[in-house]
Amino acid sequence: MDASLLNTIAARYGIVASELTELLGGYSTAVYGFRHQGQDFILRVTPPNEDTSFLSTCQILEWLAFLADHGGPVCRPIRSLQGSLIEVLDYQGQAYLSTAFEKAPGVLAERVLPEEWSDELFQSLGRAIGICHRIACQYFPLADSRRPVWTQTTNCFNPLAELPAADASLRKKHRQLLEVVESLPKDPENYGLAHMDLHFANFFVDVANQKITFFDFDDCTYGWYLMDLAMLLFDVLVVFGSEDRERFAEHFLEHLLRGYRSQKTLDRFWIAQFPHFLKLLEIGVYLSIYQIDDPADSDGWASKFIPGRRERIEQDLPYVGLDFNSLFSEACLP
Repeated sequence: MDASLLNTIAARYGIVASELTELLGGYSTAVYGFRHQGQDFILRVTPPNEDTSFLSTCQILEWLAFLADHGGPVCRPIRSLQGSLIEVLDYQGQAYLSTAFEKAPGVLAERVLPEEWSDELFQSLGRAIGICHRIACQYFPLADSRRPVWTQTTNCFNPLAELPAADASLRKKHRQLLEVVESLPKDPENYGLAHMDLHFANFFVDVANQKITFFDFDDCTYGWYLMDLAMLLFDVLVVFGSEDRERFAEHFLEHLLRGYRSQKTLDRFWIAQFPHFLKLLEIGVYLSIYQIDDPADSDGWASKFIPGRRERIEQDLPYVGLDFNSLFSEACLP
């Protein structure tokens, strides 16, 4: 990034560019780390692009600030010297957006060793999600600050950008699933502002202190809270999948839901809806990555997920063979 632009951005937060350490970013966003008054922070700089707008960024930051202020396990957004959650910088006729956050302790969840994932840590993860969803029930933003509904944007459950080019059979399966889930109740106890991209690369884990911290809320939209739980089950079976897939899934869910239900209600009706959301994810993620998967990337996430996936979708095989209607009666009660 241009040095003069970076100097200007840094000054908005009371630091100098030489204090910034470049980190791995995402897509076009540049990410930096810095330390100020004994605390670590993250600075994100987003150049102009069609996927990011000032309004949507403001909506996300206001939601994150609300979560943090109410005890949510998230990376708190930091205000600039001018008191703004987002800074807009005009550079060579283009608007750059900068935001800053407290740095979360620990490491990315996907880098935690399988043997470090204790039952207690799975429960901590469930509790953290339950806290976020409980706080969401109290969030009533003004119209301009309200995030869209999940069917209005592209996300893992609803790949709007990829659907037009998909085979008719896959589009039909996706449409049929949408009809099923859209008929579900949308009561405020179970439907509200959710993360919507809650996989194991979007939260940090401090194993020693059993602490979970969520980040990357760029896809947050209104939907069923169950969608966040379904995303975790969907991803954990790829990232930490075992030979006994069903047994691992049942064990993971038992402790995840035990932690979740200590903070937020979730009755058996909603647990029985897991298969619909898992299948939506399976189709959506498949359509998003199957054409760009690099066969040479034998160690990548897609290399574990893609093989045989098309056939499983076409044959209507469940994503994981659990009987969600009979599982987790008393076991998951707090």
